[in-house]
This record gives sequence, C-alpha cells and structure tokens, in this order.
Amino acid sequence: MLNIEAVNSFYRWALVLLFLVLLFWISIAEAGVFEFVSDDDEIDIITHPTGYTGIGGELIVTVGIAPLSPHADEMEIPVQNVIQTWNQLVPTTGNIKIDGNTVPRRMFDFESVALHELGHCIGLGHPNLGSESGLTGEEKDYTKAVSGDNDRFDLDRGMDGIIGSEDDLRGDDINLHWFNMENNNPFLLAEVVDKTTYSLVLEDLPPGHRFAANGDRFVSLLLGYGNTESVMQQGILLGEARRSLVADDVATLRLAMSGLDRLAGTSDDYTLTLQYAGMTDTADIVLNFDNKTAFAACSITGVFINDKHVAIQQGQISFNTGYQWFFNPVLDSTMQEQPVLSVRVNGQAESATLQNGDRLLLTIGLNPGTKSGNQADYWVLAMTPLGDYWLDSRLQFVRSDTPVRAHGGAMIAFSDLKIFEGVAGNLPAGSYTVIFAVDDNRDQIFDETYQHSVSFTILPR
Repeated sequence: MLNIEAVNSFYRWALVLLFLVLLFWISIAEAGVFEFVSDDDEIDIITHPTGYTGIGGELIVTVGIAPLSPHADEMEIPVQNVIQTWNQLVPTTGNIKIDGNTVPRRMFDFESVALHELGHCIGLGHPNLGSESGLTGEEKDYTKAVSGDNDRFDLDRGMDGIIGSEDDLRGDDINLHWFNMENNNPFLLAEVVDKTTYSLVLEDLPPGHRFAANGDRFVSLLLGYGNTESVMQQGILLGEARRSLVADDVATLRLAMSGLDRLAGTSDDYTLTLQYAGMTDTADIVLNFDNKTAFAACSITGVFINDKHVAIQQGQISFNTGYQWFFNPVLDSTMQEQPVLSVRVNGQAESATLQNGDRLLLTIGLNPGTKSGNQADYWVLAMTPLGDYWLDSRLQFVRSDTPVRAHGGAMIAFSDLKIFEGVAGNLPAGSYTVIFAVDDNRDQIFDETYQHSVSFTILPR
C-alpha cells in the first residue's frame, strides 16, 4: 500500500480524494469512463489501480473480506468469482440473466453488484450519467458527460429513439466516455487498446455519429446484441445476474494498463492481477456489510501521478444488510486449475503464410487459472532461419543458443501482449516457430512446464 508521505516525495504533487460511488438505481434501465473525472478541466484523467506509479510491470492488488462482516462466509465464493472475472478480462455478450433460476426473483445478486463495485475500486466509472448527475429516471442512461457553457445537460435521444446511442443530440455537453474510434460500438473490442484506437474527442467518431455510445442494454439491442449490458453501467434489477464483462468494461481497464503515455506495448504498461487475500481488514480492497451506504458503494482515495493520471491508494466496498441478497454458492467452472497460454501471429493461434509486404504482429497471453500469483519463469523462443532468438527482459529478441529468460515473477493474467511488430519482408524468408513457455517455479531453468507455440512461413520476395 502507498502512504501519503512516500507519495509526496515521488509524485509531482499529491492530492487525497474521496469518491463515493453509489449503486442505488433499481429501475428497469438501469465502461469507458474513469473515476475522479467530474469537471471540464479533468475530462481526460485516467485512474489506475492501487500501486501504480507510472513504472510498468506487474501490479498485484489484494482483495479481502472483513472478518467480522455479516455474510462473510457466504461472500467467499462470489468474491473469488468476481476476482477471476476481472483477472480474465474476457469480453462477452448476453451477460444479462433474468430467468428466476440464476437469481431468485425477489433478491439482489451479490456477485453482480460486487463485480460492479470492484470495477470502481480499480478505477472505472459509470459509462452513463448515473445518479451522480442529479438526473432522474431514464435520463440517467445518457452517456457520461459534463455540461458545457450552458451549465445544463442537453438530452435528446435522436432519430433512433434510444438513449445512450450514437445519434444522441447532446448540444455542448463534453463527452467523458472513451469510445472505439473505428465503430463507436461499446460491444466490440479493438485489437489494440490505447489512445490510437480509443478517444474522448467527438471529432474522432465514425462519420455520421453524433455522440459516444455507451454499454446500455437498449443500445445493445439496437446494435444486435441481446441481453447485454456493461458491468459498469449503473443499476441492477431484482432477480438479475450480470456476472461477466463486456467489451466496454475490458477496453477501459486495458486503456489504463497502457500507462502514462497511453500507448500499448511501451515500458510504462502494466498488467493487473487481483489476488484473493481471504478474511482480512488489511487488503488493498476490503468488502464489508457495514451499512455505511444505502445499497452498495466503493469508497476510494487517490493521488495524482501527474496532471492526467491518478492512482488509487485504498478501496472499501460497503453493502447494506437491509436487502435480500443472493450469494452464488458455485465457484466459477472457468477457474481452471492449469494455466492456459497463447501465442498468436496476426491475431491467429494457427499457422500462417505471409507475403513480403504483410504486417507481422506477435502477441502472447496467459490465464494462470488457480495458479495466479505463483512464482514462475517466463520464456519466449523464436526458432528462425537464422537460428534461435529469445525475448529478453527488455522485450527485445536476442540471438542465443542457450535460453534467455524474459521475466521472473508472479503468474498473472494478461492478453494480447505485443512482443513483435513489423513487416514480414524485413525478415528472411523461411519457416518460423514461436514458443511461449511458463515454468511452475522461478529458478531460471527452461523447464517449459506450460507452453504454447505458433508457426508461420514468410514467402520469398
């Protein structure tokens, strides 16, 4: 954990902030927005999880349950599921379940609410205006913004009649939602997530679009996705489960993970692993039925890293015991025991043939399963026509006939980490095989305990 004295000596300036995020909209309609963003001079602030200082690498944030909290034992399985969901960062569709079987109709799903609140505690805000706007009813579904010079929200649902969609007429409202510049679709994830693919600036919208679309369930229907809504969209219904992320949730966190320069694949990038700490009051984020809120809320403090980036110091998630809560008793079956690795060439996990002028992009990913946090060695070997090349700790390939370790540290979840990008024609023609391996120990010996490989061929000129 950071403390104020240490931060003051490191950061340009420090400011302790407190933001209380309420999740108490229980109507039918009810993220590309970050916490600590509220005024027109703060619109492009990005908020990072506890421990980020601007230096790239592993970021492990602990999550615990207050030992004396009511329902403490019942919270354990859903909290572990929530941690796994954020660690996997898998975008889904069809994540709204209201069938009377998943969650009893007269109860609130603790796991869904905790997933939302944990998102706040790692830096994500509401994609919609929400209750903090002071608006009521369906007007809270419009995309997050601050009012412009006229000092009021301009709200017109446009020709399609759907609030929060791409044709909303918002006057001089200032957009706060980071949108996919290619399509302004909150349910599609760009291959690379950083400032080159996501923007706040309305001039970067696709032709004909008027405002950033958000991940509301009615917007998803308009775009052809049934029963889908961003986890960070404010609000939950009785009997509803929303236990998996959508592209908007994933993109927002991955944008933060691109670091201070907001460019993926550079030295200030980080990976985030949430780690279950059990029953404790000392974790970075603690969940507690302490009745300090009307329904559920994440309370966070943060410090400025620079004028555009804030790091959270500590998070507390509070719940109210005055509601009927449903606690999922089933541990997520996707929490597999063995790690799953991936290495891809141009987004494909299978062999590929490249022409002279083709782009060549190599990425790797890891889902550590139940071994998350275990110490491990990471290796990447490229077998080329010129011999063996190993990825080193600077993420550069070096020629070596003996193994060179890329990294030693905890097993953490990440996806689509770029390890090479260039033009195929700049490399010798021939066959290539790239192996990504992770050992189950940290002894700097190339064991290949878990590994995945992909092959490709570069044709002669």
